[in-house]
Amino acid sequence: METIDPNKPIVNVTGHNQAESRPKVEKGEFDAIFRQAVDSTEFKRPKTESAPFLSGIRPAHFSSESLPSEKMLVDRVQRLIDTMDVYQQKLIASGATLKDIQSLVQQIATESESLSAASTAVDGQNRLKTIVDQSLTLASMEIAKFNSGFYNDG
Repeated sequence: METIDPNKPIVNVTGHNQAESRPKVEKGEFDAIFRQAVDSTEFKRPKTESAPFLSGIRPAHFSSESLPSEKMLVDRVQRLIDTMDVYQQKLIASGATLKDIQSLVQQIATESESLSAASTAVDGQNRLKTIVDQSLTLASMEIAKFNSGFYNDG
């Protein structure tokens, strides 16, 4: 490994000094050279082109298929409640460990996120919106209880 010696002069890598290769210009010559360059060039107007017609652009199409139907929302709520039912049975069972139950909590979280994303479509339907909101609230409370250690025996 080489080290840098501060007492050694730095050798020019390219082999020549660029400042020496430029011609020397006398004081006031720049103005004359600039005027000569401006006067010698002719002003050329750029060639104008017409804009393309807008008819060639296709309109954007948004599909409304992503909005869930009432049946789909009811099915998702039912699936979440069924999973929470199995979760409750596992909590009551004497042989189940918290490690066994953790997979159910993750499943509840996944189903809850899916239902939450789909619940934006039920804004106008008050009864269904209430059921969805209550299910999501119950699921988030149980997830928070489990993650906080509420069910630890120690």
